[in-house]
Amino acid sequence: MQTWTGRLSAYLSYLPKKLLSRFRRQFLTGACVALGVIALSFFGLHKATAAEVIYVPSTPENVIWGELFKPDSVPILTVKSGDRIKVDTVSHEGILADQGDTVEFLTKGGIKETDILPDQMTIKAQVTKTGPGPHVITGPIYVEGAEPGDVLEIKTLDIEYRVPYGVISNRHGRGSLPGEYPENDAPIYTKVIPLETSKEIGIFKPTNGLPNLEIPLKPFMGIMGVAPANPEDAANSVPPGVYGGNVDIKYLGRNSSLYLPVQVPGALFYTGDPHCAQGNGEVALTAIECSLTPTFELVVHKDMTLANPMGETEDAWLAVGLDRDLDEAMKASVREYLRIVNEKYGLTKADALLYGSANIDFEVSQVVDIVKGIHGVIPKAEFAPLLQR
Repeated sequence: MQTWTGRLSAYLSYLPKKLLSRFRRQFLTGACVALGVIALSFFGLHKATAAEVIYVPSTPENVIWGELFKPDSVPILTVKSGDRIKVDTVSHEGILADQGDTVEFLTKGGIKETDILPDQMTIKAQVTKTGPGPHVITGPIYVEGAEPGDVLEIKTLDIEYRVPYGVISNRHGRGSLPGEYPENDAPIYTKVIPLETSKEIGIFKPTNGLPNLEIPLKPFMGIMGVAPANPEDAANSVPPGVYGGNVDIKYLGRNSSLYLPVQVPGALFYTGDPHCAQGNGEVALTAIECSLTPTFELVVHKDMTLANPMGETEDAWLAVGLDRDLDEAMKASVREYLRIVNEKYGLTKADALLYGSANIDFEVSQVVDIVKGIHGVIPKAEFAPLLQR
């Protein structure tokens, strides 16, 4: 439970900057204003109502860099099941040490200095990188009533762009072809991607003078997770697991859900690794990494049991398989597909295996996050006749 001082701090962090500035100017001469804010915070009125969306900024106090949140991490916010949150996230690309000076790196890539996200510069200057992963992660958020054995549904209602640029990188020893690329043993090969967000395209500029290529933007959050039960699993932000984390499934964009088995009381939800577009496999190492602001609805399911993450879009279920061995990840995804079709549509697993061989696509989510991912795409329309019995 948050103290009244914690509630006041949280309340102030959600105020618009202009309002917050005015509040500070008047603080010394308006003690009653401060007392009013404290009273509101104390009675929990900063929490979301059914029609409210709570804003969570990506301030240094609200993020960590390089690791995941642990079971004992202090939440920055407490919400109820069904509450909605709007969360600022920050891309790590452009602020990593191997990319040098951020302003120089981005302006050389054709980005105006005035378009560089201030939060990126602030985090680079003020937040200590405490884990080996590259990701900047916002959270954690405590969901009242969530207990181990429950399922947390993360509904992505909307995603907004924060900046007109993204970055794709390939680093030495990583990606799908380590030792082969980057070429000539270069430590990094990286490219700034200008974004035309009104047209939902990114501009890929070849280095050898060929015409520019357009990449359709399909934003999604690479990292959505709950705190792992084992603190050791939180030491690195890169590998995904039963707790979700860096699952990097491109279909989990607007109007999708990710279902995660809750590991610790309150779930401790977090998000980061924002992507503007990604191909299945993510073969170079990164997608178009770009800072985004997603809006989520967090729902606790008490009548649902999951052993592994599961995804859902308007048109399909996503059967997720994760393992360091890609073959084992494939097996896990197929088993999850069999479970989903059996439980939701009544098809026997033996029949589902045959059907899947003829009409279900199993795709490589990514092969670059230590723990590799496969997702089976289960089209709902194909199984609709089974619901009419």
